[in-house]
Amino acid sequence: MTTATMAGGSRPTQPAPLTQPAPLLRLALMAALLAVLAGCASMLPKLAAPTLVVTRVVVGGGNLQQQQVRLTFHATNPNDRAIPIRRIECNLELEGTAFAQGATDVPFTLPPSGETDFDLNVTANLNTVLGALAGGLGHHTVDYRVYGQVHLQSGMVRTIAFDQKGRVRL
Repeated sequence: MTTATMAGGSRPTQPAPLTQPAPLLRLALMAALLAVLAGCASMLPKLAAPTLVVTRVVVGGGNLQQQQVRLTFHATNPNDRAIPIRRIECNLELEGTAFAQGATDVPFTLPPSGETDFDLNVTANLNTVLGALAGGLGHHTVDYRVYGQVHLQSGMVRTIAFDQKGRVRL
């Protein structure tokens, strides 16, 4: 500790109070933190969304407002590792019109670079069902769009978004 000479004696000086880091130092610390986080994000496993193709549509029971529909999908895994799927939630459009939404009933695993079929139950608006069926009667096929999220059972990546289009035979 240093002493200062003053009239009447000496006193110890107080240490300089701590100050906030300079704005430039804070900016540098923030940039370093962002660089570390970006480096960690680049190390996360990259999973491509599975390709989902509607292969079958079975209209089940329902009432005047809603209809239960079971969709069969053929899924292809473009990744070189298995995808342990907890649940798939999706929305389905037929001929550009919102048709149905739903989710899978049971978890399953899509093998690495492999394929599998699975069923997905959806609830559809009856008016939309009738419109889609009537629109497909002359063509025997309809255009569809399926989009949603694949929820994984484990891993750092927990969801994979998908959005795909195709044609299905009625």
